[in-house]
Amino acid sequence: MRQNIPIIVISILAFGSLSAWAQENNTCQASLFMWDAYANRPIVGSPDASKHVQLWSSARDPEPEQAKFYASIYSGSRRLKTIEIKELSAATFVKWAPDSKAFYVMWSDGGAIGGYHVRVFLVNDEQATESPAPKNVAADFAQHHSCKTRGNNLYAIRWERGSEQLLLEPEVYPTSDCGKSAGFALGYLVDIETGEINQRYTADQMKPLVTGCPSTVFPTAFATQEGVDKSLKDSNVKK
Repeated sequence: MRQNIPIIVISILAFGSLSAWAQENNTCQASLFMWDAYANRPIVGSPDASKHVQLWSSARDPEPEQAKFYASIYSGSRRLKTIEIKELSAATFVKWAPDSKAFYVMWSDGGAIGGYHVRVFLVNDEQATESPAPKNVAADFAQHHSCKTRGNNLYAIRWERGSEQLLLEPEVYPTSDCGKSAGFALGYLVDIETGEINQRYTADQMKPLVTGCPSTVFPTAFATQEGVDKSLKDSNVKK
């Protein structure tokens, strides 16, 4: 369960096909925003500074129940696409791939422990194209592991090989009404362009890979941006 991630930074151990290169580059730590931050229209720029994602809401002082929330994708000053962050409840994570060719946005529609969704976009100068990878992973996992009452979570963990691959972690919703499988999770390394599943990881294999990813701070359902920023600052001090 992601809410139990400690506010410390621990070295990530490579496993299977995850490379040492990924460890040495910033492929894991995402920008983190609570719903109240949308009023300030925050921008997350790509590493090469040629593209950016801007979060915004339909109200100046948004409340989750009273506003709609959006992410707009830009190449330079040209807006390529705007998507709705549907039923935003807690946090939004945004992370560009190291080569600036793709990014993911992840958010919860049900508070701190769920339900988390992931959308991934390949971005060039002319267009932003959504990857089928998250839907493929969610469908594959749900064939054998699913919470009938609440559905499953889907987490983005880290980029691999620039923007070619992304490590995703689907999880059975971690509440008692989901039965004995509550909180069960697996790992999927996926091809972003095709959506193909390249490799699967067991729960034990995922444990060293998810520590501190996609953030050293995982927000509570009641956190504000001020609280998240303070926790991140405290986390950096402890390094």
